[in-house]
Amino acid sequence: MLAALLATALLAVSPVSGSRLMLKPVPTPRIGVLLFHQVTKTPIESAHGADLVQRPWATPAEFDRVLTELQKRGFTVIPVTEAVQYLSGKLPATALPRFPVVLTFDDGFRTAWTEATPILRAHHDTATMFFEGHATDNPQIPGRLSTGDLRAMAASGIWTLESHGYAGHSNIQIDRAGTLSPYWYANLAWLPQQQRLETPQEFEQRVERDLARMRSQYEPVIGKKITLFAYPSGEYGQNPSLEPGEDPSTSIEAGHSNARGLTPYLIEALRNAGYDAAFAVSLPLEAHLAQQSDSLWKIPRLGVGADFKFSFFEALAAQHGAEYPEVADGHIADVGPICADSKMTYVASTNRPVIFALDRYGRKTGEATFAPLVDGRPSGDAGISGLACTPTGLLAVQQAGFDPNPTPYLDRFQTGAQGPQLVSRTALPPAMNWLVGIASDGATLYGIDDRGSIFDVTAGRSIGMLDSSLRDDQRHDRFSGLAFHGGLLFSIDRAESQIVTFTPQGHVVGRTPIDAGSRDLAFDGTKLLVSFWTTNFRSMRTYDIVETPRQ
Repeated sequence: MLAALLATALLAVSPVSGSRLMLKPVPTPRIGVLLFHQVTKTPIESAHGADLVQRPWATPAEFDRVLTELQKRGFTVIPVTEAVQYLSGKLPATALPRFPVVLTFDDGFRTAWTEATPILRAHHDTATMFFEGHATDNPQIPGRLSTGDLRAMAASGIWTLESHGYAGHSNIQIDRAGTLSPYWYANLAWLPQQQRLETPQEFEQRVERDLARMRSQYEPVIGKKITLFAYPSGEYGQNPSLEPGEDPSTSIEAGHSNARGLTPYLIEALRNAGYDAAFAVSLPLEAHLAQQSDSLWKIPRLGVGADFKFSFFEALAAQHGAEYPEVADGHIADVGPICADSKMTYVASTNRPVIFALDRYGRKTGEATFAPLVDGRPSGDAGISGLACTPTGLLAVQQAGFDPNPTPYLDRFQTGAQGPQLVSRTALPPAMNWLVGIASDGATLYGIDDRGSIFDVTAGRSIGMLDSSLRDDQRHDRFSGLAFHGGLLFSIDRAESQIVTFTPQGHVVGRTPIDAGSRDLAFDGTKLLVSFWTTNFRSMRTYDIVETPRQ
């Protein structure tokens, strides 16, 4: 069955020429979306939830220093609309500056208009205000914008005005006991007359009415459509339910929901109400800049306060490639193995048995999770060590870990709209337990282990050794990943930070420098995809293939 499956997997390859693999990195700009609140020496109030990670106000002098430092370090402020066009694939990367930044403000504090505007004008910068509808013109909520302020801001040429929701940071009753939560868009509401919580469908309808009210009431005021939303406190139903007795108003990094799975309903409410994208808030350990692989409904922002680290911000901006969906169900997935077919890219975790399906922007569209061969390891349950795409699905190798009598498996998956689905599992010889890459030439499935042993997985036998000049003590954990292209195999020599090009018998015909941290590789037409790791960063880097080796 395996041989028959592989016989249908013939890959079309482009003609090869030249003597080495020549690569040109494809630019993948990252947009730093910065979050501010008040610009004042006398702050009116603090903020809830994730906003407390940073001090929610800056003095005018501090705000001026931020803009000065951004310019000094080579960052360019762009309009939020331009950022969303790029993130949605409607604007090419070449249209952006090298290090783009978007300035955003939340809540609608009037000091942003009175104090920040002259500073923005002096720096020739623009900003976006996400304001709360219920707080506008509200004498019970001091220091907020008026409708007159909104009209002036819209006409200034400096400000873009968008939605923080009509309810915004309003409290909502979330249980029979009358508990109030400040996370209006992340909780089911308690319905006193019916003595029950609203259903998720009723939650969606409530939020949709709120979002639509915001547009209908304030679009005539500002004279432009409102199409962007910022989640108050960065809450969109991503956090676990409260434990019994917990206080939902506690000032913590992130808020709570009283039900799981509300995020899809919230996103659907945004779509139905006519919004194009929504902005979240990154927590410190999860901070990253906005990129095309992010969901348009969870665009990350970084809070800016007195302790803002520009060196950290620069390091994030300098990263190349599209970040993988690293966090799934609260567990870090060390995504490494990768393959591509004509429609999708698939990446697999090495410490969890999970495979992600990604679109051409690197956004997760589906995933498959299945039982691990080895669970409970300190580094995580045993996951996938090699991945290969075929016209009919995926092939994946799962290691058996340090079992004294290991039985690794080759898994076959069908692919579809819901992500990969496990179809069958075939035992492999114990000698293949440490395979770190697989690749098919159409008739044969090849494999390579971390020491450079090359296998014919289809026949279940060893066929060669990569770079036989290496001593045995130089081979441990040396190689990773495997790809087939133009009649040759390609793997990553991690010790030398090189892509090694070789015949199936292990004869090396070329080496190409690659960044340290590269883990796996796959050819996608005229492009090469590379999985890349650093301590806190997992990404897919894309290269144009300028020239490939010949045999």
